[in-house]
Amino acid sequence: MRDWVRAATTPRMLGIFALLLVGAVVCVRLGAWQVDRAVGAAEQQAAIEQAARENDPPVPIAEVVAPQTSFTQAMVGQRVEVTGVWEPDLAYWVPGRELDGRPGYLLLTAFREESTGALLPVVRGWVAEKDPAHLELPSGTATVMGFIDGSEAAETGGADGDEIDSVSAGALVNIWGGPIYSGYVILVSATPEAGAPGWAPGGGATLEAMPPPVVPSGGLNVRNLLYAAEWFVFGGFALFLWWRMVRDEVRVLRA
Repeated sequence: MRDWVRAATTPRMLGIFALLLVGAVVCVRLGAWQVDRAVGAAEQQAAIEQAARENDPPVPIAEVVAPQTSFTQAMVGQRVEVTGVWEPDLAYWVPGRELDGRPGYLLLTAFREESTGALLPVVRGWVAEKDPAHLELPSGTATVMGFIDGSEAAETGGADGDEIDSVSAGALVNIWGGPIYSGYVILVSATPEAGAPGWAPGGGATLEAMPPPVVPSGGLNVRNLLYAAEWFVFGGFALFLWWRMVRDEVRVLRA
């Protein structure tokens, strides 16, 4: 151990160590910068995809997902259009939901798609207090447009009176029956307009629109991560090189 200390603390080796340490620090900083670039690139790409989906024209829901089929991450945030009829008797309030920091309820209503007869859960909007007037919907054919999102996980698996704890197709199919869509729609507009965000029946509280779902990030940028790994390896190699030089000095001293 004494030989290692003597070899490592000579002026020559200390000078070399200082230079290599500076190099290692620079490499680590460059690696950290590349990691930040990787995260930033992924977030920027996700933001671009989010904006594109929010501005895309709506497509028929049949082009995105069919009833009784699995919902995938790629479907999140698609603008869809559905024609059918409202089922006002199949409606629930979802408590404990916030909008802009305000506590309140989501209003969840079933919409029966005309061509398949399947039920589509539709989150019509947000209210601070439950108002039975919002449950009254026009009869006849309607067309709704909104953003599709994946079903939430059921917390209790059932409803309690006029409330349900989550927008879960798995829980709703046990109550409403099937066929049912595995995702749900966050309503943007409807024709006729009654029941859509911005609607205030009888002068009551206005039904406020919920924001579109956040498009999942595609992960970190792989190229920048590879660059970061290279810089970290270079930094580690600089310190390894100094250790090799000290080891050689120790061998000389012992000889």
